[in-house]
Amino acid sequence: MKKVFITALFACFAMLLANTSGYAQQSTKNRLGFFLGLASGDIDQVGVGGIGEFKVSKKVTISPQLLFYFPEDHGNWRHSFMEINFNANYYFYNKDIFEFYGLGGLNFTRFHWEWDGAGRNDDDGDSDMEVGLNLGGGINFEIGKNVVPFSELRVTVGEFNQFVITGGLKFNL
Repeated sequence: MKKVFITALFACFAMLLANTSGYAQQSTKNRLGFFLGLASGDIDQVGVGGIGEFKVSKKVTISPQLLFYFPEDHGNWRHSFMEINFNANYYFYNKDIFEFYGLGGLNFTRFHWEWDGAGRNDDDGDSDMEVGLNLGGGINFEIGKNVVPFSELRVTVGEFNQFVITGGLKFNL
């Protein structure tokens, strides 16, 4: 699992470094931002995250995301989730202030739990990482020169099946 994760991470960053410098002279923009996310399904939690968006062509971007869900306590045990997404966005509509895009990519979800009850020892906890596929879409609202509000809807299919809605701000670089 670690080899798959490291290979995917390396491939995304290699594509990012190879492609963004050549397209920076175009009128397209690279962006960084943050968002709030709400997952429904196997996770059912709220989280905060960061997003990048890096143009590789006029209509395609690479969009890595990192999302931390708020931990939940269940009496004597506690669990938390974190996900890393490597998505490609295809922009199919860009008029006035609206930019609509479809997305697809890989999802890596990490689950961690700890037992905090009586008889606790150092081994009372575990974590697991699972891979899934993302499919969804989003909208950017180009209302300012540097700040871009956005929202995404995404379905992740894998060990942790979930529907995620996010909303936040991206900043043009």
